[in-house]
Amino acid sequence: MKIGLISDVHGNQPALTTVLSDMPAVDQIYHLGDIVGYNPFPGEVLRTFEKRGIRSIQGNHDRNIGGDIDAIGSAPEPDTEDSNTTVRPSDIARAAGKWTVRRLTDEQRRYISTLPEERTLRGGIVKLVHGKPGEQDGRLYPDEYGPHLFAGERILAHGHTHVQHAERFDEKILANPGSVGQPRDGDPRAAYAVLDLDSNSVQLHRVAYPIEEVTDAIRQTSIPDELCSWLERGEIVTE
Repeated sequence: MKIGLISDVHGNQPALTTVLSDMPAVDQIYHLGDIVGYNPFPGEVLRTFEKRGIRSIQGNHDRNIGGDIDAIGSAPEPDTEDSNTTVRPSDIARAAGKWTVRRLTDEQRRYISTLPEERTLRGGIVKLVHGKPGEQDGRLYPDEYGPHLFAGERILAHGHTHVQHAERFDEKILANPGSVGQPRDGDPRAAYAVLDLDSNSVQLHRVAYPIEEVTDAIRQTSIPDELCSWLERGEIVTE
């Protein structure tokens, strides 16, 4: 059985379309949270998920946009400990989130607010989380990877940091497929992964997509323009 893993689409329909076209044949696609937020195509992305039968868990942006939008930014800033930075990522996330709320139907907000925080597949062989196991908002970076993160599962997959990475610990695999809609590992190409449960392996993929379609659309909205440089550089830009 092969599983397509995507994460952090964040309302980026051009990137999602490109990833789905590039992905090899799989039996099912799972999304590791944050369907919406940041980018200007939330409705289109949600309709694509429904049309393609993509199953998702809930990310922190999904939770906040589906419920309490003002809660965005209550967690510590990612990689921005300097209080003198000119741009606060949480302020940008909140502004984009408030724009997104106004574009979603009540049914769409109800859907993202009721998604499960975690999923287990194949009798517990695979565990899918957004941040860390048991911690939806927890950030898990490659230098923190280790066998201590596993419970009974053989494969643990997470998102949230937008950093693509995978490691093996004996027969166990820990993987972040990276972000489809807003990579933050210095590579602006959309990211995804494919799990092969029969061979107990994971393949990481990157694919270029038309970023200018997204940046042009952002500039026609009240979404902060700073997000354009985040997409173009594949990382958070705070100055």
